[in-house]
This record gives sequence, structure tokens and C-alpha cells, in this order.
Amino acid sequence: MNFIPLNVSLDEACLQEFVRRYHFNDADKKEIIRLYRQLSPRVHAEFHYVTEGNGAVVVMTLGSAFDEFQDSFIQNMVDCLGLEIMSLAYDKIDEKLHELTGKYAGGYVFTGVEELPLSETPRLMALLGQKVVTYNEAYVLLPKKSVLFTVPLYDEKIEKHDKCAYCSAANCQLRKAEYIGGVGRKKDDEDAGGATESKPEAEPGLIHLYTGEGKGKTTAAIGLAIRAAGAGKKVVFAQFMKGRDTSELNILRQIQGIKVVRSDRELGWFKKGDPDSIAAFTEVHNALLDEIESYVYSGDCDLLVLDEVTYPVSYGIIDTDRIARLINSKPAYMELVLTGRNAPELFNEKADYITQMRKGKHPYDRGIQARRGIEF
Repeated sequence: MNFIPLNVSLDEACLQEFVRRYHFNDADKKEIIRLYRQLSPRVHAEFHYVTEGNGAVVVMTLGSAFDEFQDSFIQNMVDCLGLEIMSLAYDKIDEKLHELTGKYAGGYVFTGVEELPLSETPRLMALLGQKVVTYNEAYVLLPKKSVLFTVPLYDEKIEKHDKCAYCSAANCQLRKAEYIGGVGRKKDDEDAGGATESKPEAEPGLIHLYTGEGKGKTTAAIGLAIRAAGAGKKVVFAQFMKGRDTSELNILRQIQGIKVVRSDRELGWFKKGDPDSIAAFTEVHNALLDEIESYVYSGDCDLLVLDEVTYPVSYGIIDTDRIARLINSKPAYMELVLTGRNAPELFNEKADYITQMRKGKHPYDRGIQARRGIEF
């Protein structure tokens, strides 16, 4: 079989997000980085595929690197790193399949499940060009801990499972009881007798986009934040591009259930061609993103407002890959609000609600400046 290599290296931002996603402490980060540096050179991620009907048969391997680290003291970190790198490998396979076939991958079906029984393994491997197959009790192919799966291919991009769908962290607040068409549920608590209490399925969280040239985008987001807090939801209200205090903060900070995330640094107006201004705004916005992600990935956020987020994305003064991951892989129950002019394509594509604020008249056109308590 002719395998195609996959780049599964993790950068600093990925490792920082890894610490939060798998619920490690910041104190563990140094040990995680040390382990990753030892593991990374030994990881040989690659895959081979063949099309069949309207899909593809794929075999993927990370090599034997993770078998070499069996120390029980660090095993949890090793397992989580393995899961993270494997998740990244799957993302890269999706990209490669699109590049090679022009189609988009759907959800994977692994051998050993009802839809794809283990008895199909020899036939699928023969299609891939290998007829002699061995596997262990977890249906992992040997050697090199390979995994075998089929994947439907579509002409248009579709929603797929997120990383939480296969997470084994039973006490994680983000854990889904099951995965149904992209809408997950928090894991039900078990009572002392071991029985699972029946609870109504959580409603899916949707994405709102308030954009356009007219006044009212932030105002609408504030109103929704207050309504959600009044219903007992945990709200994170994050503001970008704003350094000076605005009047809404005085009341938002007093409302139980609302956390305000913003920078206290007054950076003035952003200067597009000024390297110092670009560096300062980027540093501030990525620091805000760190705090936002800590609430989201710890399950401490039911409604997230990213006020004026279109601007740092458009200007390139925030980690746009992390913004995209936040939108694409948000907890299924979390409501997300995005505001600002000139929304990028991703925002328009992902939004369930799009409200265009159209300017009919504005007093600024007559020279009337922003008024406290009305515009700020």
C-alpha cells in the first residue's frame, strides 16, 4: 500500500488548548510539552485510501510511538496526547480526501460496529491492497496500531461529529450522552443506585450573527445576554476592540450569571499599517481568547457573546484558526452570538440567525458624536 503522510504537529496554541480541553492544570503544561517533544519525532502519521461507491475505504496509522510510553504515572497524558494527535490526523485526512477527490468527507464508520462488522475487514483490506490482516481485541489493526474505517463522500461540506463524541472522560461537563446529527447532550448524572435519571434532551445551541452598517448590533447582543441570564443560563459577554469602559458594563457586571471578558488596556484606535499597533491588539485579543476558551471548554458557558469580533478577524489581529475552531467545535448546547460589520464568510455560513442592521439615518452624519448611555 502507498501511504500518504499526514502533518500532525501541535504548535503552542494547540498545546494550550489541549491543557484546557482535557482538563489538565497549567502546572501540568511543562510535563505535557516534555512528553510531546519526546513523542513527536516517533509519530509517523499516514493513511491510504481507495474509493468504493459513493465513499472511501481508509486505513490510518500513527505508528508505534504511543506503545513506547507505558509508564502508568504519565499514561493519562500520553493517552490524551494520542487522542489529540489522532483527531488532528482525521482532520488532515478530510483535507486530503477533498484535495484528491474534490468531495467532502462525512462521518466515519469504524470496523467492529453494527454498520460495519468485523467480518468485513479482510474484504476492505483486500480493496486497499493487503490481504493478510491481524487485529487485537479493540479491533485495532496490527502492526503499527492502524485503524480501518469507511467514509461517505459528498459534493457539499456537511456537519460532522466533534472530538467530544468519543471522549472517555466520564466526569467531564462537556461529555455527550450520545451523538445525534451534531446535537449532543450533557451526560446524565447517575444516582447512588447506579440507575440513570431520565432527563429531557437539551435543546441545541444556535449561532446568531448581528451585522450590517446600522446601529443596534451590540444592543441586541446585550438584550439577549440579559434574557439568558434571567433564565438561569451562564453567560460570557466578551468585547473586542474596546478599551474604555462602556455604560452597559456597569449593569452587566451586577447581573448574576454574566461574566464580562474584556481588556482594561486602552490601545486607542487600531492603526492598520502600524506594526506596534498590530502587535499590541493581537496580544490583547489572543489573551481574551484564552479566557473565553477556559469558560467554554470547562462547561461554564451556556451563552457566549463575541461582541465586535468581526473586526479583529477581518484585520488579522486575532488567532483566526482558534476562532474557527470555537465556531466549528463549540459545545452543542452553547448559544453563540457574533457581532460587527463586514462579517467574514465563515460567520455567514455557520450562523442560524443573521440580522442585518440597515442604516436609514444616523445622527453622526449630521456631526452629532456618540452619546454616553446611548452609543457607549
